[in-house]
Amino acid sequence: MKCIRLHAWRGSHYIGAAELLTTLGRITAELSWELQIDEVAPGPAGARIEALVRQSRVCTSELILAAFLDGQIIDGELRGYVDDADEPYIVLRAVDSTDWDIECVDPAVYFAVKTALVNSVDTSSFVGQDRYKAGPTEIAPYA
Repeated sequence: MKCIRLHAWRGSHYIGAAELLTTLGRITAELSWELQIDEVAPGPAGARIEALVRQSRVCTSELILAAFLDGQIIDGELRGYVDDADEPYIVLRAVDSTDWDIECVDPAVYFAVKTALVNSVDTSSFVGQDRYKAGPTEIAPYA
């Protein structure tokens, strides 16, 4: 899988799962998602996101609605699947509420993600290593 790291903060604005999924648009629109959430920020959106964890898979629109406005995933993984596939097509990983790691198997999707999130950084060579040591320590927010 190719991996891209995106800084989750743009000044005081947090780029949450809903904004990320909306930005990726048609790449994620038809996927179903498995959620493995270790921690979310408290609040109504956090409770909605935690409620989705109990479901086996949820659709993209359901995930966007749950995370809309103030949904902040501090640590967790969102795995997007095409139909009933066994392996994820794309993985969005919240890293300590500071970064998003985006992994995808399709090179065309990888390049679309790099285009949509222009200041993201390719960290493919770090996949499988300690993610807190991977890549540059400072990543500029995307435009």
